[in-house]
Amino acid sequence: MDILYVLIAIGLIHCTLFFFDTIFKSCCHFPYIYLLENSGLEVQLMRIKWFTTTFNRKIMKWGMNRSKFWTTWFNAGVIISIILLLIVMIEILRVTFNICSVGLTVQKNSPVLLKPMLPGVDMPLNEIGYYLITLAMCIIFHELGHALAAVREDVQLYGVGILLVFVIPIAYVNMNSEQFVSLPLRNQLRIMCAGVWHNIILAAIAATILVLSTWFWAPLYDLHSGVYVKSILPNSPSKGSTGLLEHDVIYKLNDCPVKHSDDWSNCILNIIRQPTPGYCVQQSFIQEYDESVASRQKNNEVVNCCTLDNELSGSLCFEYIEGPQAAPLHLPPHSCLPVRTMIDQSPNYCQASYECSSPDTHCIKPSLDNITKIVQIKRKVGKDVLVLGYPADIYRTVDVSDWVPKYSFLNPKIPESLVLLCKYVTMFSAGLAAINVVPCFFSDGQYIINILVLYVSHVIPLREHTRQVLTLTITSIGTIFLSINIVYLLMNKLV
Repeated sequence: MDILYVLIAIGLIHCTLFFFDTIFKSCCHFPYIYLLENSGLEVQLMRIKWFTTTFNRKIMKWGMNRSKFWTTWFNAGVIISIILLLIVMIEILRVTFNICSVGLTVQKNSPVLLKPMLPGVDMPLNEIGYYLITLAMCIIFHELGHALAAVREDVQLYGVGILLVFVIPIAYVNMNSEQFVSLPLRNQLRIMCAGVWHNIILAAIAATILVLSTWFWAPLYDLHSGVYVKSILPNSPSKGSTGLLEHDVIYKLNDCPVKHSDDWSNCILNIIRQPTPGYCVQQSFIQEYDESVASRQKNNEVVNCCTLDNELSGSLCFEYIEGPQAAPLHLPPHSCLPVRTMIDQSPNYCQASYECSSPDTHCIKPSLDNITKIVQIKRKVGKDVLVLGYPADIYRTVDVSDWVPKYSFLNPKIPESLVLLCKYVTMFSAGLAAINVVPCFFSDGQYIINILVLYVSHVIPLREHTRQVLTLTITSIGTIFLSINIVYLLMNKLV
């Protein structure tokens, strides 16, 4: 529902801007009209357009410098883009046939070519900033490729702009179309492939930074040595006088080692799913610390053998893992023991008494319901933290990071932000390159395939009508197949 409210709010903002734009123009509000003309803004229903010539001189300067480098650069872009076009088309045909074979019904773990990221659906809304920055970077880098290639081929550049259609930003380059059409086909191909090529390069740069981030931050941060506690909510069950603190480094949950955040979530999930573990406890300890009273049955078959004062002081009722009948004759079937003292002296966890090494040691487990567990959180500094409750509450209320600072003045937010941004840029830029190279209407692929058909017609003579039909057929097939994939993916996401 959060994403629905966001979309409604954006729609209301568009309607409000269009309403005031219509009012000011109809009233000939000259300051407003002057503002639009000088800023390059244009407001339409559900669309906002911005166009500028400010960057023309800079782009021309970049494009005309090092001409040999740019020629090699854009020639490489043509080769890589055509290879990508073939790979994407083969893959999109394969995936589309798989989808059609099972129908458009939602199938889990089905093969997909594209994986859209929808804010509020499969992307947290608190990462919307990364989402917007990534979109801006990918689109600007894409259009910059077209602009530089056009300048390099002596095509007049009128300006650049951004069109916001509801929530979808579209950057564009306005250049002299007559000069573009008059170019040789290979020069046209350099211009049209430049956007896809630049997106591939941007994705490669982001992926390289992502791979090298561990090495780059190694002097300042530790990785795979535990998780760093960034923040704890006030209602967290792990809080308390001996509870977790911010900046703690956790390396184990019960007997589950924690090296990074994936281990953190997996260990908590395992604790929830697996039966409550027992503890190996010596007979002498039970005899010394047992303060049990007459056992009484509680809800959910839970047995209580402790007084209220014992429970308030940190004691809990334990029973033998094989059942009360397995208790030795000289020991009670249920024992009220101090939890922390018992866990501190227990050498290991167990699920049966034979797992305890010493013959005078028994495997006992806390008498709890199915969802309540004892979670032992081991940290590098300070005593272990014991949490009695539902383990999911720990995961929900404790925010951890893979990046463990080596110095107290450092914060894991810096490397986290860079890594997350690189992940978004890698996925979005590669995805934008793949979508744009598909020969479908209103994409670079439409123009690329048109130029390639003209190339083929030089080798195999084709009539103009045949060329047009062939181009239209390929573009229509690409559009239909891409649309099927997008509809199928949205159904998987939203249904």
